[in-house]
Amino acid sequence: MSSHHFVKEGQEPALFILESVSIHAVEPLLEWVPLIMVADHMLETIIPWGIKIDVVIQHEYSFETLKEVVKDQEPIQILSAHNDILLAGLQFLIQNKNSSVNIICTPTEEILSKIENVGHSLQVDVYDEKEKWSLVVTGNFEKWLPAGAVIAIKQSQDSFFHTEGLTHTEGKHWKAASAGLIKIKAGSPFWVAEEV
Repeated sequence: MSSHHFVKEGQEPALFILESVSIHAVEPLLEWVPLIMVADHMLETIIPWGIKIDVVIQHEYSFETLKEVVKDQEPIQILSAHNDILLAGLQFLIQNKNSSVNIICTPTEEILSKIENVGHSLQVDVYDEKEKWSLVVTGNFEKWLPAGAVIAIKQSQDSFFHTEGLTHTEGKHWKAASAGLIKIKAGSPFWVAEEV
């Protein structure tokens, strides 16, 4: 990180790693040295990357085992997840006044639904190896896209939604009709997926 990068604590999106991913997929998200939170079952993958982990969520390992595994990461916070790693991590971020988080996991219906419950407290983007899913709580999304770019739109509730600059292709997928600003307006929060 060059010396001219100054970011206030908690303003950059935290990085929350729940599932296996390559370091190459994560590198762009590490640029601003975010708070890094990792589910304990991911430690064997993440520790060899040589990055500083700030928070680990204990779910599968015993607390004693975990202390030993992360001793070289001190100072580090260990949180107990009890039943739900995702919710434990999201609640921690909200309580610590983080404004946004990038989550590495498969965007299943269950995961997206849990995230929607905290969407008004935290800006959330979900990444897998191919796509970035963004929760749009305001009901309005605008972005410049090149002609032919494909996005997916997923609504959690049946409410109206209107698009400009997009043509429906199949299922949840839409294509930019031409290079320019696309707009999506909906009556409730929705998800937009873009290729990464």
